[in-house]
Amino acid sequence: MLILVLNAGSTSLKLKLYDMSESSVVAECNCQKVGGENADVKYKSEKTGKITKTLPILSHADALVLMLEMLTSGDTKVIGGKEDIKLVAHRASMGGDLKSSVLIDESIIKMIEAKSPLAPLHNPVQIRVIRDTRRVFGEDFPMAVSFDTAFNATIPPVAYLYAVPYRLYEEHDFRRYGYHGQSYQFVAERYETVSGNKLEGMNIVACHLGGGSSVCAIKDGKAIDNSFGIGTGQGPACSTRAGTVDHTGIGYIMQKENLTYQEIEDMLHRESGLLGISGVSGDEKEIEDAAFKGHERAQLTLDIMAYQIKTYIGSYAFAMGGLDAIIFTGGIGENSDYMREHILKGLEAFGIKLDKDANRDFNRQEHKISAKDSKVEIWIIPTNEELVIARDAVKIYNEWKK
Repeated sequence: MLILVLNAGSTSLKLKLYDMSESSVVAECNCQKVGGENADVKYKSEKTGKITKTLPILSHADALVLMLEMLTSGDTKVIGGKEDIKLVAHRASMGGDLKSSVLIDESIIKMIEAKSPLAPLHNPVQIRVIRDTRRVFGEDFPMAVSFDTAFNATIPPVAYLYAVPYRLYEEHDFRRYGYHGQSYQFVAERYETVSGNKLEGMNIVACHLGGGSSVCAIKDGKAIDNSFGIGTGQGPACSTRAGTVDHTGIGYIMQKENLTYQEIEDMLHRESGLLGISGVSGDEKEIEDAAFKGHERAQLTLDIMAYQIKTYIGSYAFAMGGLDAIIFTGGIGENSDYMREHILKGLEAFGIKLDKDANRDFNRQEHKISAKDSKVEIWIIPTNEELVIARDAVKIYNEWKK
């Protein structure tokens, strides 16, 4: 059974074609810098190996067409045509109170649209990709959608309610939801497999650090807190997102700068975070490079990021009544030995001890990086959100077929 998984970001589109009879990847394609003249395209299959291109891709629709052409024609062809695909599965950031994947119909699309103000960098793009895909495959073609918020549906009211008039929660669902759910679901399940520890009875803090960063408290295999809020604006600073900011300060800057609500939203989502502090880039690797060359604000940016992640690890450890494991995942979490060491520096008194040699040993597989005498396990576990999406979609599809 061939399933096409589409994971749309604000300026990216990732595709993976799975053969779910073996849970294996037939082909994958990653388009970055969508919307520009120099988009990066990376395509990989067993037949072709790795192929890299740079070419104009002005929209996500163009990226989708290119990807399907690569799957079905020319030297990169791996299937006869799009009719070989039985199901398309999408990722959406904000799913409200939905606790699992669902088949897509117009009501689901409208629900995602209604929640777009809470995930302004992602939901609108994801809706466009869903509609583009329906045009390509047909309105009646089965498609499923998986939500970032679903894994976090187990967060209790004590953690998800804001201290505002309760009627705002009752009338407008004003509460914290948490995101990166597919990633946290995957790394938690994978941790159980590679560590040999049952999730039941384990207190885990997982750190998904990348273009968007968050931290999740996982107790007995279930999320009990997540650093994101009602939208993706809360938590540690991200690439271009500010993270948690005192609401009083937002009103203050709006007055001082004479900004509209939309202008302050754009500033906090697109001009802030690592980019806003460093003035160098929103890319952590580029900031690292600048910091190592003596750029003071770049170093300050890394210090702030490490401090914020560290405080979440500590608060979640106390909230869970202990800490058994820390997991790093995401582009920065998996690849930056400097940031992992910087985040964990000074935590030795709490039994959190890093094996620095293991931390610096670049390895794309899961590996343990805690010292032998560390009371807390530290792991790097590469995430695989697309596989979670594919597996959930198969369950929904099989129920629908019944």
